[in-house]
Amino acid sequence: MMRRVVELEKSATAPNYVELFKGSDLRRTLIVCGIYAAQNLAGNLIANQAVYFFKQAGMAQNTAFALGLITSALQMIFVMLSWILTTYFGRRPIYLWGTAFNVVMLVALGIAASVGTSNAASNAQASFGLIASVMFTFAAAPISWCIIAETSAIRLRPLTTGIGRASYYIIEIPCIFLGSFMLNPTGGNLGGKCGYVWGATALITWITAYYCLPEMKGRSYREIDIMFRRRIPARQFEKTVIGAEEDE
Repeated sequence: MMRRVVELEKSATAPNYVELFKGSDLRRTLIVCGIYAAQNLAGNLIANQAVYFFKQAGMAQNTAFALGLITSALQMIFVMLSWILTTYFGRRPIYLWGTAFNVVMLVALGIAASVGTSNAASNAQASFGLIASVMFTFAAAPISWCIIAETSAIRLRPLTTGIGRASYYIIEIPCIFLGSFMLNPTGGNLGGKCGYVWGATALITWITAYYCLPEMKGRSYREIDIMFRRRIPARQFEKTVIGAEEDE
């Protein structure tokens, strides 16, 4: 390991953005950009507009505000609980199961908004919206940062992270406009039916992650580098064994 580090330091040149889109680094860049962008597509924007969402779901103004505060408090608690989750479970299953759960909650939200305007329907919308927002901060959101840190090559990490963050804002800006338009009574006036839209985008992120997101928990950066250079399929990362003497 020390020999490899010394050799890399001797051969190292200043990183540049072109390298992010060449060879195995292109795949790593796409994963980081995808994980960043997906944070806007799995129901997170409901949490960002929580009070307004609850109001449009039929809650009284004071109740909507209280639910917004409860959502924020629960998100803080569940983020801390996610530290335990990431200790015992892999990045891939946490992300996939967390996103799958949100798909179900968002579709259920849309169904609740479609059945009528009764108090029960409004309460169901508020419940599903709150659960989706909180569970996002328990699974998909916090594990995204682990994935981002482990996926990028050490040498290119600052550039990869910068490009990834840019992709986040490129997706976030139109999503914010879309989310506000869908909730606004003078716009799309969808209310809880926006769950269908966000459920569909969350499903797309789940499918993409299933085929493209590798498992890197417990791997050294040497092993991760080797597996990316060997073009190991994402679903085979966990089963791949890298010997102590192997190097590339």
